[in-house]
Amino acid sequence: MADPTRFFPMEWPILILLITQILLPAFFLLWLWLPSPADRLGWLTRVVYGAAYFAFVTVIGRWDFLGTALTFLLPVAFVAATGLSYLRVRRRRWNASSSVLRTHGFTAAMAVFFLALTARALSGYGYQETAVDLAFPFGAGTYYVGQGGGTASINHHHGSQSQRFALDIVALNGFGMRAAGLMPENLSDYAIYDREVKSPCNGIAISTHDGIDDNRISETNTEAPAGNHVILACGTARILLAHFRKGSIVVADGAIVTKGETLGRVGNSGNSSEPHLHMHAYLGGTRDYNEGQGVPMTFDGRFLVRGSTVTVP
Repeated sequence: MADPTRFFPMEWPILILLITQILLPAFFLLWLWLPSPADRLGWLTRVVYGAAYFAFVTVIGRWDFLGTALTFLLPVAFVAATGLSYLRVRRRRWNASSSVLRTHGFTAAMAVFFLALTARALSGYGYQETAVDLAFPFGAGTYYVGQGGGTASINHHHGSQSQRFALDIVALNGFGMRAAGLMPENLSDYAIYDREVKSPCNGIAISTHDGIDDNRISETNTEAPAGNHVILACGTARILLAHFRKGSIVVADGAIVTKGETLGRVGNSGNSSEPHLHMHAYLGGTRDYNEGQGVPMTFDGRFLVRGSTVTVP
């Protein structure tokens, strides 16, 4: 539920996204060609630096904004550019510099830096705790995990004890984007908006809350962070599903729910700057979703992280 965009105007995240996922990849593609490297070692350090950055941005990027196809197209373009650019330097000397460290040290250091950041993000692809296995909470469609995993690099919820393994889930349209545009103002332009949310387990609805208005895009309601929400008791675990559309929740406190039963519809209520479903599991708490110990969730045995896509037939 925590939304870092509340600290900045919405233009800043979009600007950062365009720089990191469009402009910098374009720079690394162009840099293989211009200026032409003096030797093969110079070419190689550029390739390693570029590859390290592409690995980093592929793992931590939010590709649902620009289209998930770029996750594959950009690395393929980099590999093709690498092969073609080598044809220009293959007959050049291995090293034309009198000081390798002075000439190539910074580039090599930056490559190591981005490889370290990538390794840190990838460490969130696993978990050591016992996971709660659930059913995916949506029907037919393709869905994307915007926040998820076991490290803050890929999941901004991870710093919260109860939300350590929380997920933010959006839907993808036919272009592999979460919305019709980068930041459209109409809620209905977001593919996830008004989708039915289904119970991920057999259990009891121990707490429900409805009646909170949807936010306008980029605005949030920090006084009621979960907005309209449902808390399910699924065995020993508690599952919070948050940010429902006002008036859409169809289960009452104390209701017995079955896996796949409709709970409500996705909205933009609470501490949410755009439509999505927030979901986390915790142990030791009851109706207070900020208490308890967050635990991993798996869906048919799959642990979802930022960038994961789920297709439901």
